[in-house]
Amino acid sequence: MKKPLLGVSITIDSKEDILHTIEQYLLEKSSKTPFIIVTPNPEQIMLSRQQSTFLTILNHANIAIPDGAGLVWAMRFVNGVTVHRISGVDFVSDFVHLAHKHHMTIGCIGGRNGVAKKALAVLRSSYEELSGWAMEPEDMSIEKMATHIENSNTKIVFVGLGAPKQEQYIESLRKKCHHVVLMSVGGSFDIISGNVPRAPGWIQDMGLEWLYRLIREPWRLKRQTRLIAFVVSVCIERLFRK
Repeated sequence: MKKPLLGVSITIDSKEDILHTIEQYLLEKSSKTPFIIVTPNPEQIMLSRQQSTFLTILNHANIAIPDGAGLVWAMRFVNGVTVHRISGVDFVSDFVHLAHKHHMTIGCIGGRNGVAKKALAVLRSSYEELSGWAMEPEDMSIEKMATHIENSNTKIVFVGLGAPKQEQYIESLRKKCHHVVLMSVGGSFDIISGNVPRAPGWIQDMGLEWLYRLIREPWRLKRQTRLIAFVVSVCIERLFRK
């Protein structure tokens, strides 16, 4: 089930229910269209208000995971709905567990300096028999990538290129692929590979992981100004809904 927030439809189901829905799709095998998962956060929602194509891609996704404490607050404030934050990196880990359980091949696309390959190596250290591959988008054209996905019987593809590039890439793949799950994962490869340290658990529990990353990566400050715009927009939407 989804609820709208500033024009973007956000999935409000629990992580367990979402994983069950995806598992059913993968095991059913009758569907001939890809299953799309996006991970919108406040920054992406504000970007979608400026880029109608990006907004359309987000709203056409089967699942839009609420990735960020800001979305959890906004969904409760505007819609009166209690949702739990589902971080992209945690969901990837659960998803890989599902793939390993059913002996499914995964693909990792994106990242700089071979970070997707590093992330795959880390995942394989946890799941020794995990079947998978990793590439950068420049390694081959969309057509050849889609063919590779089909020929290798890959069932789950993680794309980490940053928004909106990763969603646009997935949209291009969607038109060429069939029965496969395509998920945008943002900077998850950096965290999984160890290139970027993750905030301690207590900071995550407080919903301040964004602040931790900002302190470690001050260049993100300009991007975080969209968070202020997000809060203002949410308050305006709540006001007009009343």
